[in-house]
Amino acid sequence: MTLPSSQRRIVLARRPAGVPHEDDFRAESTEVPQPGPGEVLVRTVDLSLDPYVRGTLTGRDLGHRPIAPGDLVPGRAIARVVDTGEWVVAETGWQEYAAVPAAALSPLSTPSGVPRTAVLSVLGTPGLTAYATVTRLLRPAVDGTVVVSSAVGAVGGTAGQLAALAGARTVAIVGGPEKCRIAVEHFGYTAAVDRHDPSWPRALAAACPNGVDGYLHMGSGAVLDGVMNLISPGGRVVLCGLPDNANEVGTPAVLPAGLLMRTRAVVHGFVVYDHEDLRPRFLREVGGLLAEGRLRLLEDVHEGLESAPAAFRRLMSGENLGKTIVRIAHG
Repeated sequence: MTLPSSQRRIVLARRPAGVPHEDDFRAESTEVPQPGPGEVLVRTVDLSLDPYVRGTLTGRDLGHRPIAPGDLVPGRAIARVVDTGEWVVAETGWQEYAAVPAAALSPLSTPSGVPRTAVLSVLGTPGLTAYATVTRLLRPAVDGTVVVSSAVGAVGGTAGQLAALAGARTVAIVGGPEKCRIAVEHFGYTAAVDRHDPSWPRALAAACPNGVDGYLHMGSGAVLDGVMNLISPGGRVVLCGLPDNANEVGTPAVLPAGLLMRTRAVVHGFVVYDHEDLRPRFLREVGGLLAEGRLRLLEDVHEGLESAPAAFRRLMSGENLGKTIVRIAHG
């Protein structure tokens, strides 16, 4: 293919204060990078936007180096190798072309009938997160109650379905009536609670008459407090996401020590890199469920690299519906 003389990329303009804003990022025009020894040039097609990026902006992410103003914003993407046309998954960052180590590329592979973008969501790190939290840590019992916050996002939508397939009653905590509808109708949650409704704690208690046996937390400190008040003796809690902490707003989430003592609940701090040993089994089992139509996808797709800052703000403010993807090129 004929390469353009320049490419677009997006860098950090300034460190965000609170939820990232579009002005915290800056678009630049640069030369198409030249691959060095052991590298290949790839063209970014589908860019994944993920909450971990917020941590890199303040140096708090455990798996990625911090970035400074002027640095390329990191990100994983589905891409095509310029020389061969091969489809791959690569760490491209927020740019149209990237020179990446050939050894770091993963061939793109999905089950028949499953869209390629599933490798960024249900068959990617969000899916592994959901699989590990449900199968290894929450371990739902038949007819037990599992509550998931941020329940229609990339992790929550998959986790709720996996818990339901294990036989649990599943209750979603989401923001807004439309997300409640999606949680029940699209992802199959038993019930959904709108955290924007001031009476949501009462609605949650009504949806969990026998208490909460398992809770996957990806919400605010207020949501954590409300769910913990309903935790059952011996319940399991997984702290997977702390958006208030990530965005550096509000009061950091605090666990109620006395309640934990009384209920003997078990709390797990979750970092997905600790569960890489599950990946082969996860890909086999979840890939099979997707191919059989027993797991559903939901994507929040935005067109064009220039849409990435607004899409990231939407993601970090909890406005996304499903996995956030920026389509930078078509095929």
